[in-house]
Amino acid sequence: MNRNTSNCNSMSPAPRIPRPRAFTLVELLVVIAIIGILVALITVAAVGALKKAREAQIKAELNQIATAMDEYKNKTTAYPPNCQTDGNSGVLDETGILNDVNRHLGQIAGRSQESSDLARVLTGLSPSNSGSYPRVLAGGISAGEAVVFWLSGFSSDPKFPISGEGGPSYKIPSSGQSSNRTLDPIESRKWVFPFDVTRLGPRDADGFFDESTGRFVEYLDQKGVWRRINFWQYTPTKSEQPYLYFDTSRHDAISSKGGSNTYLGYYDPPAATASNIALHVHAFKKVAESASSPVPIQFVNPAKFQVLHCGLDDAWDEEAFEKMSAHGVTENGGDPNDPASYLLFPTGPFVGDIADTIVNFATETRIEDAQK
Repeated sequence: MNRNTSNCNSMSPAPRIPRPRAFTLVELLVVIAIIGILVALITVAAVGALKKAREAQIKAELNQIATAMDEYKNKTTAYPPNCQTDGNSGVLDETGILNDVNRHLGQIAGRSQESSDLARVLTGLSPSNSGSYPRVLAGGISAGEAVVFWLSGFSSDPKFPISGEGGPSYKIPSSGQSSNRTLDPIESRKWVFPFDVTRLGPRDADGFFDESTGRFVEYLDQKGVWRRINFWQYTPTKSEQPYLYFDTSRHDAISSKGGSNTYLGYYDPPAATASNIALHVHAFKKVAESASSPVPIQFVNPAKFQVLHCGLDDAWDEEAFEKMSAHGVTENGGDPNDPASYLLFPTGPFVGDIADTIVNFATETRIEDAQK
């Protein structure tokens, strides 16, 4: 009995397990603040990466369009012309623009017999035969519509590249029927450029062409068949603004028309929205490369073309673009002979909404990164 008692008394007490120390309120706040900072940094980095990825995607697609325009020129011997006019007797040389279009139809198909009235309605000019051409495309094919129209493919018919089968036009029963817009075979057309047809617009709520914009023509072709052309535009993913095309191959940016010493933008049309609301966006300009040049200002990418997109902000800085144009110079009292009156590439300065404009003539994605 004593032995057992002695043994019990000699046992060591059980060790104490220390309780974990609780964080103080200050420590918790510090940890939360650090986590918040890390999350904010990660979020900013992720947003920046997504933004760059989207810009790179637009740049890549824009370059694909530019490559297609080069291939177009290889097949037809010329880049497609601008068809934009302003519908009045203003600065633009509408006769010269019409001549460009007629001449180019001959380059597309050497034996083209398309009516001269078709070229007139495509450039926004009144036809001689309004019975066969009851609709005029106000202002002509816009810079946005030009991308799709010229790259949509033409008919193999050597006489009727537009009105022949497989061309940009399609058959309709007669002019003025509400169902005509639903007959456009865009889903089944063999596009020469890989357009994602889901991104072609403008569309109505039912998914068909939105003719309330007025951007279509209907005409009676020379075979007595009624035909229609819808003028689509192509937008990047998650954008409401289309790619724009400007021809810089045929004329100087600032022209001394008729031998005048005052240089004006006779061949420098502004862009337009899908509903043909004036959009004062012009092709980029630069100082003439040669001091002996007859004009002080030239197009960037002369003898070729420009493809533009406004960038992720989906906004065209119209005021800045007007500073590139002789129209803007003369309207604001500037000297059209003085390069200092213009906003020119690559010096700019390109800031604000114009800074993220994406173009085909610079290796950099954003125009602000290409300026000097």
